[in-house]
Amino acid sequence: MVDSLPAKPKAAFYGNNSHRIGAGHIMRLYALAEAAANQFDIWFVYKTCSDALLSKLKRANFNLLQISSSLTGSELKQHKFDTIIVDDYELTGNEWHQLVSTGSYLVKLDDALDDDPILADLIINPAPNCTQTDYQSRAPHANYCLGPHFTYLRREFTTCHFTPLMARPNLLISLGGTDTKSLALPLSKALLKTLNQCQVQLLLGKPHQDQIALEALTREQVNFSLICDPQSVAEVMTLSGLAISAAGGTLGELASQGVPTLALVTVDNQLPALTSPLNNTWYQAIDCRHYEQSEPESESNLALINEIATQAYALWHNKCCRQLMSDKARQLIDGQGCQRVIDRLVIGLEEKSKHQ
Repeated sequence: MVDSLPAKPKAAFYGNNSHRIGAGHIMRLYALAEAAANQFDIWFVYKTCSDALLSKLKRANFNLLQISSSLTGSELKQHKFDTIIVDDYELTGNEWHQLVSTGSYLVKLDDALDDDPILADLIINPAPNCTQTDYQSRAPHANYCLGPHFTYLRREFTTCHFTPLMARPNLLISLGGTDTKSLALPLSKALLKTLNQCQVQLLLGKPHQDQIALEALTREQVNFSLICDPQSVAEVMTLSGLAISAAGGTLGELASQGVPTLALVTVDNQLPALTSPLNNTWYQAIDCRHYEQSEPESESNLALINEIATQAYALWHNKCCRQLMSDKARQLIDGQGCQRVIDRLVIGLEEKSKHQ
């Protein structure tokens, strides 16, 4: 850190969590905050966040700040943040202008979901199919961290012992922090019917909306288990020979552990997983946005669940294919993505201080 910067600059990590939004935004910010903790005074700023995630942030010794429902520059200026890292699709144009008015160095976690102008100083998008050209008209003066080299990965994924794929006994289901489509129960039942020779594990961040039925299923099926908020998600993944996962930030985590994956696109902001050049390499994407949780027994819903279970069965029994998928996944991500982002952030702050 150069002398012109404070010894410990204040960094605000702004994002929200709810059943509708899911936990992905907070967890991406968490990964970056871990990498930044030695160099920055970390503050998590939010409008709404679950008690479970707030407890996780507290255990990491991060400061917490809840703000009003409409973000204002005057409220944030009071805290004199040197940088504000933003992961929120729903910020209005006015709120972005309020952020600019703080004078803080602005960082945006972006997923290229629209063509709107971007007011941030630094833009992060780890997707493999985005380029600087895609952003130049929207943010001509910004700096960029683009591509899998900048994948958000929590520290636990860089220190976990690697297990060879053929020594992994489990099929993992991971549907995000909230499973907004309520796929866990019907999908678990379908997999247990077709794959009764492997251990099926359902990873949960908190008790599920179908928790009672899922617990009953564990008592009925000896090869089915629930894992709720484990101490190390990485250790769970490194024992998984195949995963069925929501196509969000969890994909980067699975890739780091070399887990072949069926990626379920359940919401529009996961659409890049379908168009990515990585689709049908280490993962196979399935569009599940049309699944209606209010009609679980509808013909289209049953057909979709059957399609997922059929593909899972085929992959589980094709060890050569899964090994190739695993090898490709591990070549993509080296676990240093968050540190690279923080290094770019430090450079950006240094440059900003020179021009003040």
